Amino acid sequence: MAAMKKDIDSFLKKEESWVKKVGELICRHEIEIGDLKKKMEADKLKLKADREALDVQKKAFAVEKEGMKAFVVQATSDNKWLIEQGFQQVVTYLLHSTEFNSAPGNVYMKFLNYGKNLGLVASFKLHESGQALEQSLLFLPEASEIFKESVHKVERLTYPYVSGISSCFGKPLSVLHGLKPAGLNEKGCSELLDSLSKK
Repeated sequence: MAAMKKDIDSFLKKEESWVKKVGELICRHEIEIGDLKKKMEADKLKLKADREALDVQKKAFAVEKEGMKAFVVQATSDNKWLIEQGFQQVVTYLLHSTEFNSAPGNVYMKFLNYGKNLGLVASFKLHESGQALEQSLLFLPEASEIFKESVHKVERLTYPYVSGISSCFGKPLSVLHGLKPAGLNEKGCSELLDSLSKK
């Protein structure tokens, strides 16, 4: 009987120890589950924040993409205008401006005065020799009309080189680089462009 009581006490102690260990395990498990839940909740919040940040980035990218599309459309339109109309406008404005015309106009006026002087001297010599004005090779009553007509033609002059440039939109830049006007003084242009690029 005493041996049996001893076995029961021993079993009770073992059971108590197991219950204690199971309790500790359950407690540790609950702590680990709690920690895991907290970590999962934190990960869930982080994932939500990351998704929201990604959504903000996606929206910003979409706005930027639309802006780039608009920029490309505008740049294409600007380039098209520059090639098809801009060069012609620049040349037309320049040819009809005092900025361009004052220098050749000044030379022309000096040339005209020089011609008048030569004509006056020649006419005086003819008069001294007794010849009539109409017999002079310099006598040209229609000169005024010829001059006006030539001015009219120059004002409406078109340039095949500028028209060639205007047809270059959408073509490789090498085509534009290869275009040259008739009678181009390449050496003079090259020297001038080199000097401008060094400024």
